[in-house]
Amino acid sequence: MPSVLADFTGRVAVESEDWDDGVESRVLLNETQLILAVSDDETLTIPLQSVFDVNVGTVPRVFDPLPGEPVTVAYRDGTARAAAVVATEERTAGKFTAVLFKALLNGTPVRIRHPAKVGGRVVDSAYRGGLLSLTAEGVNFETEEGPITVPLDGVVDFDRQERPVDGESRPVLVVTHVDDGDALTTVAVAESNRKLSILGRYLRTEYQQVMESLRDLSLSEHETETLTTIYSAGDMDVSLPSVLGKDPETVKRILHALHDRGLIESGEKGPVLTAKGQIVVNEYLERVNA
Repeated sequence: MPSVLADFTGRVAVESEDWDDGVESRVLLNETQLILAVSDDETLTIPLQSVFDVNVGTVPRVFDPLPGEPVTVAYRDGTARAAAVVATEERTAGKFTAVLFKALLNGTPVRIRHPAKVGGRVVDSAYRGGLLSLTAEGVNFETEEGPITVPLDGVVDFDRQERPVDGESRPVLVVTHVDDGDALTTVAVAESNRKLSILGRYLRTEYQQVMESLRDLSLSEHETETLTTIYSAGDMDVSLPSVLGKDPETVKRILHALHDRGLIESGEKGPVLTAKGQIVVNEYLERVNA
């Protein structure tokens, strides 16, 4: 019998059922299905293999707003598409979302190319097979050569693209993440496009949390200039005071401020950008070049 991964009570709304929006329900999740039980006689079972999307924080327009943090599960009901919303307290919703994504994605066969790029330099690496899993450290790809982990707090960009994989054009997920100041690009493809879409949604959900933490960030002109200079220097050993035209004590104060905000960290040759710092620079450069 599949083990129970989640068991709690929440408010639900289901597109395919004649239930009132916001009806109280027991929510059960195991390794193969999501069960919503309003009563002994009113139960909906959603096979996880039919789920194609999970969205946190929003409720589809077909439903009335629900109290609490909503988690929308989109699935196929026969040949039709349907949606179910589970709303509960924020902490419970967060735990439920985490185990739901793991149940949907863990053990998925993938082919990855890593690193496909280091900074702006394309690396001649081949695709290799692996198994996908979500861990506390991030998105893990277990390969014969060893594990490859994309840390969630290191992701600075991701995109769905079409690329040639083993001589065939396939949908891929392109993820850029920061490792010790270097921007690494990993390309992943799954046999199931549904699983690839769910992985993209998972990364987007985590990425939005990082973006929200930067929403109220305000930087001075000197701080922005320092970040972009560190970005431009890359792995070159440069003197920041000389490049910035400022005295060492002023530069030191600016670096301390950026470090305290989690935008830079110490590297082998000096300060390097964190993932948050890389995102800030990316957005700044997009505004300048627009």
